[in-house]
Amino acid sequence: MNVKTFKMLKKSIIGLVSVALLGCASSGRIGELPTVAAGSAASQLVLIRPSSLIGATNSYYVALDGKDVFTIRSGENTQFHIPAGEHVVSVKCFGGWSPTWKEDGKQFFAAQDQPSYFQISRNLTCAKIAQINSEDARKLLAASKFISPNTVSNK
Repeated sequence: MNVKTFKMLKKSIIGLVSVALLGCASSGRIGELPTVAAGSAASQLVLIRPSSLIGATNSYYVALDGKDVFTIRSGENTQFHIPAGEHVVSVKCFGGWSPTWKEDGKQFFAAQDQPSYFQISRNLTCAKIAQINSEDARKLLAASKFISPNTVSNK
């Protein structure tokens, strides 16, 4: 085996081990959730990851306004309060066609006393996030397991 082949094999093994270890992380909070001051306008962020065999062992990392806040696994959902106003929610994961971090995000307006629903799913590069309506969310919520935002991930 030549040196170039050995280095490529080494990188591939490191990437596969990293992906396998990421899959071992549990769901839950990985950072501070946003705080809503008493008397301030608040909304609710609802995140749903439908069950799927593809990517089922990988935890997806959710960030709000650039800060990692939660990990979510296949077949799970969570929800927590956020201040009303403009936000960016994104999903990140390690893998896809190359062993690197990938991210997909959406800007949205969180209206006071109105939930904002997002579906997290697998795509060709890793994961994607899309805002969905309340009817679609209701169906997906019924088919997934709630993870409390008070649960802390072992990430």
